[in-house]
Amino acid sequence: MRRGPERTSVTITALALGAAAAPWLVALVLPPLAQPQSYHQFADQRTLWGVPHALDVLSNLPFLLVGLIGLRALPQTMARGATAHGTTSRAARAPWYAMFCGVTLTALGSATYHLDPTDATLVWDRLPMALGFAGLAAGVLTDRATRPSGLPLGALAISGIGTVVYWALSGNLAPYLAAQAGFLGVAFAATALIRSPYTHAGWLYGAAALYAGALAAERLDREIAVRLDGLVSGHTLKHLLAAAAILVVHLMLQRRRRAEAATA
Repeated sequence: MRRGPERTSVTITALALGAAAAPWLVALVLPPLAQPQSYHQFADQRTLWGVPHALDVLSNLPFLLVGLIGLRALPQTMARGATAHGTTSRAARAPWYAMFCGVTLTALGSATYHLDPTDATLVWDRLPMALGFAGLAAGVLTDRATRPSGLPLGALAISGIGTVVYWALSGNLAPYLAAQAGFLGVAFAATALIRSPYTHAGWLYGAAALYAGALAAERLDREIAVRLDGLVSGHTLKHLLAAAAILVVHLMLQRRRRAEAATA
């Protein structure tokens, strides 16, 4: 969809601020939602090589790999996607760095959590996840901005991380869930409604499909373990599918070019 530069700028700002504010509106208008303690009872209870809940712990390695690969490749990726006048601005780079930093730290936080699943350890899983989701949404928005700024990343990161801190202090999980859904929703709304200056933007839909599969596998953790005779659980598959979704985003960034250059 074609939009004038000023209208696009207003839309991007509105999407970023709306997504950042939504979790706190949820906290105000909806009753508190406690973390179900049954969430910590995962199907995979095996100890392998001395590692408890082994596959749920070890399946975080793909997050570490794709996060580090993404961070290492970003300088070259951003240079290839540059305008004719030089490299992309720091504001346009920062969200994607934040996303891959969040993914890398999620590997450590999630592994820590799955070694000893409790509310206290879950905080270290969700903090980097919040940063990763904020980076993804801000990256999609900032890519489309005619004058990139740090507002989307700043607003979304502060809000997302804040919801995790709020949950840890208050026990109310609703704002964190609203932030995750809202950040992803904004990323896909921007992809659908605002034309990207880069090729391969539609690959984000492939990442979305993989992440939807990850969420489904998480909900079916025990059922999948039973059907596969305990070979692998749904939560382990969730980690693998979610890491695959991030890999698709990495490939999107690596292969994209400025759209006008690609059609020249």
